[in-house]
Formats: sequence, structure tokens, C-alpha cells
Amino acid sequence: MSSTKTLLKFEKLLKEFNGIDRDLASLHKPGGLDNDVEHSYRVAMLCWMLIDEYRLKLDANKVIRYALIHDLPEAYAGDISMHASPELLKNKKANETKAAKKLTKDFPRQKSMWKDLHEYEKKKDAESRFVYVVEKLEAFLVATMSDEDKWIKRGVTQESIRRLQGKIQNIDTVAQMFNNDLMDYLKKNKKKFWGK
Repeated sequence: MSSTKTLLKFEKLLKEFNGIDRDLASLHKPGGLDNDVEHSYRVAMLCWMLIDEYRLKLDANKVIRYALIHDLPEAYAGDISMHASPELLKNKKANETKAAKKLTKDFPRQKSMWKDLHEYEKKKDAESRFVYVVEKLEAFLVATMSDEDKWIKRGVTQESIRRLQGKIQNIDTVAQMFNNDLMDYLKKNKKKFWGK
């Protein structure tokens, strides 16, 4: 395949990825939704910033690669919200695994990308666990920056936050420091997000 065809094929994949809406309001398009590309970029930048800001002993290059690749299977599988029905959530992992296999088939020479995706999903190294926790917290950061009533309209409840905490609280990573700070912030500002 010519280099232009390869570039166009991968650009088409990125276009698909950019078209995967998330269940968060966009930070820059009034009335619009956030998408997977915006999210992945912000996660990469947040992780990089945190590594530098706190002089964390993590491989920044690996962290940024994990952050950029972590949701790419959603280009084929779509994004399923943590607030989705149990039926949709039940099939999420299987659909993303199938999509990851399709990616490796469609782009067989990008072995380093698929290796990073696989390593991220295993969560065995400090970098993947760090990205996983920051990635979950990023949604709450976006929500705190959108209109105050968006939390209520979106159905973000204290229970859904507890559910998310159940997914990440036992993951051994320095990112727990940021998780704890954010949860303290949300508790102190309960009225701002949920009213009385």
C-alpha cells in the first residue's frame, strides 16, 4: 500500500475516533458533546503536566502513549457511559476487545501501538495504572467546568461517583493523591453541584 493510502486510511480512523461522542458537554462547543479525541488529548496533557509538576517517577513518554491510545478501540466500538444501563455495560469489554482485534487487523504494522494498548489494558505497570485513574478523574474535571446544572441534567449523582470510586480506589498508583484531592473538593462543594 502506498504511503498516501496508509495515511488516508489512518486519518479516516482518527476521523471516526473524533466522531465518538461522550456523555459530557463539550468545553468549547456550546450545546455540543465532548468526543474521544478531545478526551484522550486532555488526559495525555494532564498526565504530562502532573508528572512534571510533582516530579513523578514515571516514564512520561509511555504515559502519553497510553493516554492517547487508551480509548482508540471506541472508534469501532463506540463509547459506553458509566451511567449506561447494565445491559450496555455488560457488553462493553467484549465489544472493545473485538474492536482492538479489528484495529490490529486493519493496521498490522502499528505493532508498537497495539502493544501499548495491550499493556495499558493489563494495568501491570505504574504508568498504565496512573493513566487509568487520571482518565477516570478527567471526566469529573470536565463536569466541574461546565454549567452547574449539567451535573443534575446528566444524572451525575453522588452514587455514580461512589461507583466510579469503586473502580479506581484500590488501584495502586500515585494518582490516588489527585483522586483524593478531587473527591475532597467535590464533598466541600456539594451544594455547587447538587444543590441542597
